[in-house]
Amino acid sequence: MTAIEELAALLEEVEWAGTSVMTLARAGRPQEPWTLYPGESGIFDRKTRSQVYYHAHPEARHEAGHFHTVRLFPDRTAHLVAISMAEDGWPQGLFTVNGWAIGDAWEAPANLTQYARRFHIGAGRGPEQLVRFVNLVFSAFLPEIEWLQDEKDRRLRAHRAEHPGRDPLEDRSLEILSRVEIMVQG
Repeated sequence: MTAIEELAALLEEVEWAGTSVMTLARAGRPQEPWTLYPGESGIFDRKTRSQVYYHAHPEARHEAGHFHTVRLFPDRTAHLVAISMAEDGWPQGLFTVNGWAIGDAWEAPANLTQYARRFHIGAGRGPEQLVRFVNLVFSAFLPEIEWLQDEKDRRLRAHRAEHPGRDPLEDRSLEILSRVEIMVQG
């Protein structure tokens, strides 16, 4: 079974149970805009230095919410990719964000690619199906996640060339730097 097939089977299992990975992240509580789930700061795996958390924006009409995935360091974080979720509880896209949106400094695409290849949340760190979901997204869509890192860097370089003297990492007009739609359902 491929990672995409495993991911589809997992999401079908969650759906048949009458829930979604978003509801699992919220522990069944109603969704509140900007609130991070689960808990107050998501799921951490200190061994692998990986983190995931879910939240939703109140004005978003294109998605139900998204999961942010992060590599943790003692003095900083590196955002890897966000997993955009459709209202039906299935992932619909992956995207990267600018540094100002999440508080990250610039990181070379090659470094981000290496962090993405090592991203993993260990069993027992959070709701089992939620942890499996996030890990399977990385397994199933690693080439897309790697492409997003390069595309993010291209976008920042192009913005720097078009707007000399302006720091693209602080430009509030640049939030989503790269995006790709994904399909899990057959």
